[in-house]
Amino acid sequence: EPTTALDVTVQARILQILRELRNDLGVAVLFVTHDLGVVADVADRVVVMYRGKVVEQGSVLSIFENPSHPYVKGLLACRPTFETKYRILPTVEDFLHAEEAKDGSLTLRERPNAMERLSNLENKHDPKDFRREPEQTLLEVKDLKVHFTSGSGFLRKTRQTVKAVDGVDLSIAKGKTLGLVGESGCGKTTLGRAILGLVHARSGIVRYDGAVLQASDMRSYRKRMQIIFQDPYASLNPRLTIEQALTEPLTVHQIGSGSSDRRERVVSLLEEVGLSSAHLLRYPHEFSGGQRQRLCVARALAVEPEFLVCDECVSAMDVSVQAQVLNLLNELQESRNLTYLFISHDLSVVKFVSDEVAVMQAGRIVETNEAEALYRQPKDPYTQKLLDAVPKSDLKELRERQRRN
Repeated sequence: EPTTALDVTVQARILQILRELRNDLGVAVLFVTHDLGVVADVADRVVVMYRGKVVEQGSVLSIFENPSHPYVKGLLACRPTFETKYRILPTVEDFLHAEEAKDGSLTLRERPNAMERLSNLENKHDPKDFRREPEQTLLEVKDLKVHFTSGSGFLRKTRQTVKAVDGVDLSIAKGKTLGLVGESGCGKTTLGRAILGLVHARSGIVRYDGAVLQASDMRSYRKRMQIIFQDPYASLNPRLTIEQALTEPLTVHQIGSGSSDRRERVVSLLEEVGLSSAHLLRYPHEFSGGQRQRLCVARALAVEPEFLVCDECVSAMDVSVQAQVLNLLNELQESRNLTYLFISHDLSVVKFVSDEVAVMQAGRIVETNEAEALYRQPKDPYTQKLLDAVPKSDLKELRERQRRN
């Protein structure tokens, strides 16, 4: 996993180094990853594992063009690409049914008509079917600046200013998603946290639902604005049960008439994110990464917010778990009319979830446009650079590479 959670330009440089080692020095590479785009870009042969066993192997072209195992078919189907048109991604479970016997052995069966259902999904679900028309601008940012001072040199006496966010303007309509992309260190996360008041802004205006946010107002706005952090392992207190973790924000904001009412709310939250009351007394370490991220989503939703900052919330997940979380976010947006600022370095994921996309470079927004238009015809050279760095996994590219080799 040498490129997991890296932005596309850094990832491209690392992959190029590995190619040079392979081609110039004859080094053999065993590349372990959950990113199928990277597999298509760098591999000659592919081995796919499921629950500790190899379920399929072959040339990269044969795997991508004609997979035989239902698990592999599911993996390939559930990854969003630039060409993805539907708003609900298929998942591995749509293709694969696993039956566990009493002795612990596992039997894998392909679900019938999986490809037919995928075809129907693609044909039926146009992105506009899942979006309400915006009623108004919910969030507006004007000339926001966040500067940090750091020391260097002998005894750190040399002071320098880092302009993490340097005069950003953006707006998000109610019920819509703005995707925010850029290289690592460009200021995406700092911008998201500055909007929520989690880091101090040097200057600028954040206007929420028509009102200018002041530091003294932030506690009352916490119920309306929440964040889903990148790391589900670090963002849940390991000492608290799931019931305690989800009850805590209800208690802080005095939501619910008592302990029994709050417990009912917590159970309802768990069911809304695809879990159940059986998980109430468990601790975070007893859950998988995807389940923990669902719990983080439930905690963010506990106070019934209108606006969520999703900060790289699927960046380290494999494609099957990623599809489940992205589907959950889309379903919650539809049912609750939520507004998202979706921060990510994965350009395919951003295009899938976003109505509009903003591209950030060195603390500034260099381009903003409707998602389809920005990916089809980028105007800024930096945007084009990011798009060019995305690994190509279409069959035409794979056939051409195999022909050259």
